[in-house]
Amino acid sequence: MTVILKKVVLDTNTLISGLLWNGNEARILEKSERKEIHLFVSMEILNKLEGVLKREKFSKKLEGKEYAVEKAVAKIALFVTLVEAGHTINVIKEDPDDNRVLECAISAQATVIVSGDSHLLNLKTYAGIDINTASEFIKRMAW
Repeated sequence: MTVILKKVVLDTNTLISGLLWNGNEARILEKSERKEIHLFVSMEILNKLEGVLKREKFSKKLEGKEYAVEKAVAKIALFVTLVEAGHTINVIKEDPDDNRVLECAISAQATVIVSGDSHLLNLKTYAGIDINTASEFIKRMAW
């Protein structure tokens, strides 16, 4: 029997929560590391992740976990699939950076975006891609 892995894109805030705290987001990252889901990111998402993690409030938390910003980004890069956004999307006017998540999901042919961002969550779906919170996604996966 062939198992079809769920194709997932996490937005930056979900990646940060997964790296820094032990919650639903961390569970999703663990499932990706164990190849139970297929996680996709773009360079734009990785670059934003690195920039946000360099903010003092997050970099101090990383030091507490005994690894630096670059190591945190490198850790994520080890178990995700990097995709290049094929086209520009301009759906979310209030926060244009959120469009990069949509672009990544389209390029990856993802089935779900996991986010804590209200701009994305308010869409509920985009181009057939469900947009869920981490807890909604975990319930849906029955973990």
